[in-house]
Amino acid sequence: MTFSLPTASLPTAPAALSAAAPCPRRPQAGFTLIEVMFAIVIFGIGVMALLLCVPMASKRVMKSGAQTRASSIASETAEELLTVPYGNAFLTSGTHNDPANPHDGLYYTRWTVENDVPIPACKRITVTVARGAVTNIPVVRLVIVTPQSGG
Repeated sequence: MTFSLPTASLPTAPAALSAAAPCPRRPQAGFTLIEVMFAIVIFGIGVMALLLCVPMASKRVMKSGAQTRASSIASETAEELLTVPYGNAFLTSGTHNDPANPHDGLYYTRWTVENDVPIPACKRITVTVARGAVTNIPVVRLVIVTPQSGG
């Protein structure tokens, strides 16, 4: 008597499928090296752009400080000129240089007096403060008017 065993087929299909069609990879967390390098380059460009702004901002701050100091000197000079008598030598018609020049070793003050301007018995005084030399372009120009008082 011969016995025959039932033949069971072995599952060979999965091996054939895996060679023909790759299994879909699951997404992995994290960044690739290329992504990190691009991020570093973009960040570097942004930092360099900001660093280019620093000298420009510093220059503007210095200019603003110089303007403020020149305005203060012009205001002080105008106040002093308003306290001197109307006939004082400092208020004669013409241009006068401040005897205290240079203020802070850098600012030069001068004023120009005009008689009977804007109306008779008044003097218009234009105070200018220049930086570096009295003949340089004025940083500040301040105009005041003083009337002749009394009889």
